[in-house]
Amino acid sequence: MKTTIMILTMLIFPVISLAQTVVSGNQSGTWTAAGSPYQVTGEIVVPTGQLLAIEPGVEVNFQGHYKFTVNGDLQAVGSEADSIYFTTDDTATGWGGIRIDSDDVCTLSFCRIEYGKTSGDYPDIHGGGLALLGSNAMVSNCVFSNNDATGEDNGMGGAIYAFSTTESIFTDCVFTENHAYGEGGAIKLSADNYSEFTNCHFIENDCLYGGGAVSGYMVDGTKFTSCLFADNYTMYASGGAIHTLGMGNTLFMINCTISGNSAVTGDGGGVFLAYGTGYFVNTIVYDNPGMHSDDVFLSIAGYAEAYYCDLDMSCGATGTSNFFEDPQYADPNNFDFNLLATSACIDTGIDFFVLGEDTLVNMTPDQYFGSAPDVGAFEYNDGSGIEDEGSLPQSGLVLNQNSPNPFNSSTAINFELYKDSHVSLTVYDLSGREIKTLANGERTSGLNSVVWNGSNNSGASVPTGTYIIRLQTESCSESVKAVLIN
Repeated sequence: MKTTIMILTMLIFPVISLAQTVVSGNQSGTWTAAGSPYQVTGEIVVPTGQLLAIEPGVEVNFQGHYKFTVNGDLQAVGSEADSIYFTTDDTATGWGGIRIDSDDVCTLSFCRIEYGKTSGDYPDIHGGGLALLGSNAMVSNCVFSNNDATGEDNGMGGAIYAFSTTESIFTDCVFTENHAYGEGGAIKLSADNYSEFTNCHFIENDCLYGGGAVSGYMVDGTKFTSCLFADNYTMYASGGAIHTLGMGNTLFMINCTISGNSAVTGDGGGVFLAYGTGYFVNTIVYDNPGMHSDDVFLSIAGYAEAYYCDLDMSCGATGTSNFFEDPQYADPNNFDFNLLATSACIDTGIDFFVLGEDTLVNMTPDQYFGSAPDVGAFEYNDGSGIEDEGSLPQSGLVLNQNSPNPFNSSTAINFELYKDSHVSLTVYDLSGREIKTLANGERTSGLNSVVWNGSNNSGASVPTGTYIIRLQTESCSESVKAVLIN
């Protein structure tokens, strides 16, 4: 499924801002872009019954290892053009992470949470970037990077620790290079109920003791849809990407791609299931090595059902309409998990699937290309159906999702013009800063293609993160999000 996002024309002026705000203690009201950056010089607390709203474009910079505790309501809502940063200049020491213990449902949108580090006693030893302590949150379009739960040789959930959550929702998020001493390199879910992860990417996270990306303890109904798990690992236990333990686990993997993960000295290079059941539909689990077993391992009281999947059923899973073949990724070494035209995963998924009383898949034809959905997180598109000028919108402009996405070394941006036009094709970061001008001039009608190699206008490589690719003509503009993994 393709998502095209319209954004307004932005005029960016070279203004040097000297504004800053020093904060500590109890906080409520609004942190504004005009007052940014907010220099945190002590513990932050949003008291019970109070609201702290953070505007787009705010940087929250921690001057020491201080926690951001939320007992009330936090609404940190950035925008595609202006994200919110939670960061520190002292990356070795880090900061104490956002700790939410509240009856309110907090929102984090278009935020970057980086260099959070755990320390101290429970629960502060868990969740380097974010801890949900019996609390729910709506998290979308956020990047969690280089967070760490290894303090005092302890800790779980490098990016997020969620305890006793119910129906928290994570959408369009990237988790990369987070670390945990114990379980859950990116996320540790404990007694989680019905949380959902959609269009999330888990890349190069790691831990020592199970679940290089995600570990679940007594999770019920946790669902991952259209998620990518790649190059995550656990060192001394099992489940290179996903790991469960405790009683009564149920989790769902719908249209996911799980590849290149590893359990260095354990079982289940991709998925390790104990005391529960994993349900897989339209999902690829391939090339996940473990020392003792690859891909999926069913441990004590572990069960798996698979339908329309590229998955090795010799692990003991049950189900129908599965196969086990090389999915033929375009370039997995550079995180391009799009499918080649000859892949057996193309048009072999299912668009409607009910399991018991749960509808796990319900896709309409405009959500996939071809005769049926593909297996895995990324739909293959051969370009058919977009070359007819008569099919172009009235604006005369179509910007396709860059491919591959996410990408490592380079990505192609294809767009179509109804007529010859002057175009500008520009890459921005989430704060709205221009990163790279890819095109600025006349282009002919029809299909055009430009390649971005992940560099800025000075030729230097830009860091891992989410970027906006914006195409502008005289009459309109369109944008897509690109995820770069270095």
